[in-house]
Amino acid sequence: MKQIFLFPLAFALATTFLHAQSDALFGFIQEHKNDKSFTYAFLSKDLVEVVAQNDIKDEDWKKMQQVVKNIGSLSILAADSIQDGLLLYREARSLVQAGEFEELLAVRDGHDNVRIWVKSESNVVTDLVLLVGSPDEFVLVCFAGALELGNIHDLAALFEAGEAEQMVQRTQALSIDFSISPNPGNGLFTLAYSDEMDPPAMLTVIDQNGRQVSALSLSGDSSEEVSLRELPSGLYWFQLKTAAGKVGVRQVQNVR
Repeated sequence: MKQIFLFPLAFALATTFLHAQSDALFGFIQEHKNDKSFTYAFLSKDLVEVVAQNDIKDEDWKKMQQVVKNIGSLSILAADSIQDGLLLYREARSLVQAGEFEELLAVRDGHDNVRIWVKSESNVVTDLVLLVGSPDEFVLVCFAGALELGNIHDLAALFEAGEAEQMVQRTQALSIDFSISPNPGNGLFTLAYSDEMDPPAMLTVIDQNGRQVSALSLSGDSSEEVSLRELPSGLYWFQLKTAAGKVGVRQVQNVR
């Protein structure tokens, strides 16, 4: 997609706790994330920070740090070679409820479209949705957190389809790998992580709205059972952090 000129816009905002993304947008992401035409990733705040520290010379990460600060979580769904990009764009756009989000920016250049919406509470931006669509490209990015925004032009330029996919791939390359069983599970899960030189230290559980719902200190063993029976049924993200500060994120289904 060719570069689209966007007028710069700045916000200076205080911090607050994480808030929910639109359930309809979450359903859209769930519907398409396993399609091989798309690249998908969920990035927690810690994982974003790990990538930024290890890849700080990368211009994309530098720009994202400058544009969006205090990220709680970040979901990316992107495709740069599809046949129905505009159809997907219109479908996702229809799921952004006017009463829930305020449109911050809308730009159309031929068949290329960029839109940005925000949700705020007490004059603090808590959620941001960025949507890009053209005949053969599609990008949906959902930020959650207490967002301090810089230049919106830079943010939109970061998430053209090719750049978004590269960002996801770099993140996946720097994240750690671990397993969860059973999955789905009934509240009891076994974590397995094999790097003896960098033992697991902390497990954080994040719900689908980007909110932390549990945090558990780990023993450092390569295999450990954790209980989350107090949590209701649903999909969650398990974030495993090692003693050296590396981070891995996996999705798990809790069935009660």
